[in-house]
Amino acid sequence: MDKQLLEKYFKGDCTEQEVITVEGWLNGGDTPLLDEFMMEQWQAVNEPVVMAPKIYRRWYGAAAAAVLGAIAVATFFWQQQRIAPRPVAVKWDTLSNKTSNIQLFTMTDGSEVWLNAHSAVICEQQYNKTKRELWLNGEAYFKVVKDDQRPFLVHTGSITTTVLGTSFNIATANKADGSIQVSLVEGKVAVSMPDNADKILLPGQMLQYAPGKDPQLLAFADNEVLDWKKGKIYFDNTLLADALAKLQQRYGCKIVLEEKRLARKKISGEFSRDMPLESILSTLEYVHNLAFVQADDSTFHARSKK
Repeated sequence: MDKQLLEKYFKGDCTEQEVITVEGWLNGGDTPLLDEFMMEQWQAVNEPVVMAPKIYRRWYGAAAAAVLGAIAVATFFWQQQRIAPRPVAVKWDTLSNKTSNIQLFTMTDGSEVWLNAHSAVICEQQYNKTKRELWLNGEAYFKVVKDDQRPFLVHTGSITTTVLGTSFNIATANKADGSIQVSLVEGKVAVSMPDNADKILLPGQMLQYAPGKDPQLLAFADNEVLDWKKGKIYFDNTLLADALAKLQQRYGCKIVLEEKRLARKKISGEFSRDMPLESILSTLEYVHNLAFVQADDSTFHARSKK
């Protein structure tokens, strides 16, 4: 299976034999390529994130519905009938936080999704009718209402986190190597990964996964993983490359580390999330003998001071 054939199928351009081939693959159940394809389609219709004013806000219940931006993502229903099934365009909602603040969305089942800055999730408009399934890009904290009949699934890259009722955090952009971090606060979750056995997490455990690397099961500190919910940016002996990755996520910017040897530097400190990025970079410059050069409104280059 490849993305070109999937796109052709979703547009309804497949031959009869290609339809049989695609739907046989879809019915196989293990389709991480589909998750990747759907996320790419979503990203294609969303504008790049930009820096925004920092005013802490919360969105609840009906307010969340008001900010749902409906987007059409071409995907499928396959029907268990004798006639050849035909692809149907399914409408999706995007819950997007393009600000530098925190936004709280309450789903129709009562589950809460706290979105960090410059993050988004997508879900079917029929969410909670037969299933509860989300796709995350960025960072979010989930407080899930228990429902034995409808497991709650969060797709991030090629991994899927499945829960019944619990609280957990997922970050997709806080590590320089692109690792996804699933951190369980309470309850129990199962994380499915390609080419690895499923991992069951217990409270206080974090699964860190990057394609091509062995998954790591680690202990985590709340003040570092959930710093964003407390209005903080916290580093504790953090690699500089990872610290800059977190700042990129929080401020919707790009920071280019020009010297690879600097990536292993370690930093510690706590900053307010309302603090201007330039002030944080100035502190890092002073403490670690770095120079940050601003290339444009949202791009910085980091190098050693001469």
